[in-house]
Amino acid sequence: MQIRFNWGTGIFIFLALFFIAIFSFVYFAFMQNADLVEDDYYPKELTYENQIVKRKNLQKLGEEIRLIQNNKELWLSFPASQKYNDIDGEIYIYRPSDASADRKFKIVLDSLNSQTINADELVNGNYIVKVDWTYQNESFYQELTIIL
Repeated sequence: MQIRFNWGTGIFIFLALFFIAIFSFVYFAFMQNADLVEDDYYPKELTYENQIVKRKNLQKLGEEIRLIQNNKELWLSFPASQKYNDIDGEIYIYRPSDASADRKFKIVLDSLNSQTINADELVNGNYIVKVDWTYQNESFYQELTIIL
């Protein structure tokens, strides 16, 4: 018996392949990770003006945090004009592609006005180091980009 290939068979094959392609695309789309930049982005957007003021304070200061990458360590050196025992704040290591790789650290400076962070637990990739600190009731904010 020979299969006859007429216009009805062609339409059936076309529709079958079309639906397989559509369902494959839908399956693929649902399997993608859709992490937001921030889980609570709306409340943070409302306070973004504060971050702009902190950046302007950093510009007025004229000094920035220096970040040096050493093997599996990150060394952050804070402005020399600020005393290490008066600085309070937080270091947030943010990975844009994977929220589970984000890390937060409290600022604990040594007598050289610096802090060393062990980067062994960080997977290789692109990170944004967000430093938010206060010195003598004045707030500062700086972002640094690193690639491990």
